[in-house]
Order: sequence, then structure tokens, then C-alpha cells
Amino acid sequence: MNKDFITINDILDVEKHIDGLEAVIFDIDDTLYSEKEYVRSGYKKIAEAFGMPEMEEELWQGFLEKQPAIDVVLSHHGLEDRKEKALHIYRSQTPDIHLYPGAAEMLKRIGRTHKVAIITDGRPEGQREKIETLGLASIPFIITDELGGADYRKPNPRAFHLMLEKLDTQPQNAAYVGDNINKDFKAPEELGMTSIYFKNTDGLYT
Repeated sequence: MNKDFITINDILDVEKHIDGLEAVIFDIDDTLYSEKEYVRSGYKKIAEAFGMPEMEEELWQGFLEKQPAIDVVLSHHGLEDRKEKALHIYRSQTPDIHLYPGAAEMLKRIGRTHKVAIITDGRPEGQREKIETLGLASIPFIITDELGGADYRKPNPRAFHLMLEKLDTQPQNAAYVGDNINKDFKAPEELGMTSIYFKNTDGLYT
């Protein structure tokens, strides 16, 4: 990857870099909302389901310390046999998450002059819940795992080819906006798209 991308420090600055383009395609996790908010939401739901309110903070602290939080906390409480239940709760949650301030209005403004879409990695059930909760379901989206599993996650170019076809847009007339410098821009750059890197200081992959 030649790192020939535009860097922004505020997601709202996307609008400064899309003149002359037809389409703007977004990642969602840590691009349009905080993935830490999703993590915290999942921990809260596990704690509630287990009837152990203190577990939410224990899980969160484990996460901040970069531990396998669910494994560590369940082990601490002698609940190793409930790991599958905890993972199911986390993965199937209706999350308490919100778009970054101003992002909803930004997407509406961009949508008046450009085609707007989403390409996101992750377990389909979880990503669909995020998209629905964030009010993004009316925007064309591709969840890469639905193309055939995790092998189709970025940097695999398949989702980008499909989305450009869906939008009837040539690569040189489209931008991809993401936060993960290690995987988000390989395919867009190879295709000749504009790459906009959101350097999210609060993101998981900064």
C-alpha cells in the first residue's frame, strides 16, 4: 500500500474532500460511531443477564487493560461454563450506540449531491443490528461476511467491486472513508478510488 490517502481528524471533514466525486462509501465501526460504545453496551447486557451489575465495570476494565475480558472476568467469578452464553448475549445484542455528533446531518448533506453507501466487516447479525440502531438501514450497504465468510473482509476487493456496480459508479469517481489504516484502503487504492483516512484518536485501531 502506498499510503496515498487523505487524512482527517474529524469525521465531519469528509465533506471537504469529495468535490467532483459521485459516491462516498463509509466504514461504520469507529468511523461513524465509537466501537468502544458497542463494547461497553455488550458488557452491560452481559452483566444484566447474569444479574451481576458489578460485572460491567470489571469487563470494561479488562478491555481497557487489553485482556480477553470475558474469559478473565468469568474465570474470576467461577463462571467459565457460561462463556458461550456471554458471547451470545454480546453478539446478538441490540446495542446502545449512537452516531458521532453531526454525522447524521453530514450524511444527509452528502446524500443530496452524492451517492452514499456502507461497506463493513463483521458478523452479519451484529453488523445488521448496528446499522439498524444507527438509523443507516436506508443506505445501500454490504456486510463483507455475507459474501462468503471472513475471507471476504477487507482488504479483499470483492465488496468494493460489488458496491461500485450497485452504485453504477466508476472507481475514480468514488471515495472510501475508514479508520483502519492497515486494511481499509488497500482495495480502494488498487481500484483507483479516493481514500479518506479518519485518524480517530479514540478508535480501536488508531
